[in-house]
Amino acid sequence: MPGGDDEGSRKVPGTAPSGCAAFRDIDTTHPFHEHRGAVPGMKKTIGLNRSLGSAIGIIALVAVLGSGAVLASLGQLQTAIEARGRSNLIIRALDAFRVSMLNQETGLRGYLLTGREDSLEPYRIGKPAFEEASERLHTLIGDDPMRQGWLAEAEKAARAWQAEVGEPTMRGMADPATRAEAVRIEGSGTGKAYFDAFRTKLAAIQAEEERLLETHGERLAHARRLAGIVSWVGTLLTLVICAGIGIAIRRRIVAPLLRLAEAMRRLARRDLTTEVPGTHQRDEVGAMARAVQVFKEGLIELDRTSLLRATADTLPAMVGYVDAERRVGFLNGEFERWFDLQVEDVSQVDGRPLAQVFANEPFPGTGRELETAFAGSETRFEHRLARRGADRRVVEGFYRPHFGPDGTVLGVVTLLTDITERKALERRLALHARDLRRTNEELEQFAYVASHDLKAPLRGIENLVTWIEEDLEEVLTADTRTNMDLLKSRVRRLESLLDDLLAYSRAGRGDVATEPVDTKALVEELAGLVSPPEGFVIVAGDGLPTLDAAKAPLTQALQNLIGNAIKHHDRPADGHVWVDAAPADGMVEFTVTDDGTGIPEQFRERVFGMFQTLKPRDEVEGSGMGLAIVKKLVERQGGKVWLGEGRDGRGLAVHFTWPNGTKETADGTDREPAAGR
Repeated sequence: MPGGDDEGSRKVPGTAPSGCAAFRDIDTTHPFHEHRGAVPGMKKTIGLNRSLGSAIGIIALVAVLGSGAVLASLGQLQTAIEARGRSNLIIRALDAFRVSMLNQETGLRGYLLTGREDSLEPYRIGKPAFEEASERLHTLIGDDPMRQGWLAEAEKAARAWQAEVGEPTMRGMADPATRAEAVRIEGSGTGKAYFDAFRTKLAAIQAEEERLLETHGERLAHARRLAGIVSWVGTLLTLVICAGIGIAIRRRIVAPLLRLAEAMRRLARRDLTTEVPGTHQRDEVGAMARAVQVFKEGLIELDRTSLLRATADTLPAMVGYVDAERRVGFLNGEFERWFDLQVEDVSQVDGRPLAQVFANEPFPGTGRELETAFAGSETRFEHRLARRGADRRVVEGFYRPHFGPDGTVLGVVTLLTDITERKALERRLALHARDLRRTNEELEQFAYVASHDLKAPLRGIENLVTWIEEDLEEVLTADTRTNMDLLKSRVRRLESLLDDLLAYSRAGRGDVATEPVDTKALVEELAGLVSPPEGFVIVAGDGLPTLDAAKAPLTQALQNLIGNAIKHHDRPADGHVWVDAAPADGMVEFTVTDDGTGIPEQFRERVFGMFQTLKPRDEVEGSGMGLAIVKKLVERQGGKVWLGEGRDGRGLAVHFTWPNGTKETADGTDREPAAGR
């Protein structure tokens, strides 16, 4: 860096002034810094002699590994043969096990048919055969818990048949008085159930063994193929490596040297687009290529220095660099338009002390801000500065530390931008925002006062109509009474409109202190407050959370939406409203869904306006302010509200987001209660 002792400050003959080089050095990631000051071949290299020796060693290693692989394949082959033989033995033992039980069953049935003792010979032979086959199967299956379990269940069923069918039947047949009972036992179906269980478990074991037999066969075939493949591959690899040594000599020595010579000829003609080949090689040729790369980077640096200064001089801001010794490393041309520098040209500031260059007027942020950057932290500040004796203007300073590879601060990049016009615009915008807030407050106060003060005359009109009805009760005709009732209903409707207008003006203007709100309990409480018709169901979803929120506006929003869904439902006797919630971008998204008639797509924006209804006012109760109030409540909390489709293509879903904690209003100020309320 400029003025420092590191190798980056060396000057190449014929370069531009090195002040630009200081600014250039900020980009420590540039490949040039990897090679700067390096000696060609500085990387640990692998010599060509070692490479050839390694190739010969690889041939020997391949031979050893090939022999080992063949032995391993033969071992796999032997293991597969043994496993296949064991599976065959188990299958034969299963057959003997099954035959022993069939013999017992055959002998017992023969005894039942003939009543002769010699008919029991198969039974007597089958019992010891059963025990022998069972013991052999346990031994062959070994410690496989699944097959041992199946075998135990098969034994259990067989022994149960012997104890509950075979032996009782034999004893019963021995006595003529109990032969009928013996026949009944055999024909009761108990024996068949035990035999079915016995056969099922044996079938499961046999199916598993047949599967294992097939698997062992595949492994056997695979082991044979593998042994052959390993032998052939080992032979081929040895031949390929031998041939590769000859090819490698040409590719790694002869061809790279030819390409490197061509690259040097092109660089000598100053063709800086030339790629230096072989820099990645870790041998003598690679060391030569890296030396050529350093030469190329030096040529490129000559051009980068000039380009960097030309680029910085076109910026409408003051760009500079100060090193750790508080010496100027770089200043662009914009400094000459602002400061009376103690140099004839900014290109001559390289290595001069900062205080000397800015002797007439101190460098902005020379104290705290610049030292903060040298301490390793970015800093941004505002400063009032006169431009060459003109009026003082506001500049924004941004100082960023320049770190070395070891994390030390080598210098600071400085950027000073004139923000006078921007500051003036910000002041004008702040004034406009204040005027807009005041106008909105006045409009809301007017709506509150107007709606509040108009209610008194309306109550007087309603009272006057009531008095007229009472005084002229005997002379009023039916038509007159109808008109009087119509007049009172219109007065009450107008009073309801004023109530809604008053509610709209108050929406979101009350106490906004947050508290833990169990929204599931809140919805269940509202389900009772809105008094739905009998048969109408309001469902509070399990996902409704407990959140930190202003309870009053949230309650009003949910109550309005649930009430609207009930009021406008076309089947109040069996209608449904579902209230659910889910996290959404740091907020909570509530959804109030009904299965009513819904709202057509073309009217979904309109219904959020004031006094908007989709049906004539004579057909539906309400002022059309419900969704407008909800929209205002939600937006006051920093959320948004929109409409979607209901469930199964019917009804309407109203979605709105609500903060989980304190939020600011859209104008950036904390919500406060309205004055005078």
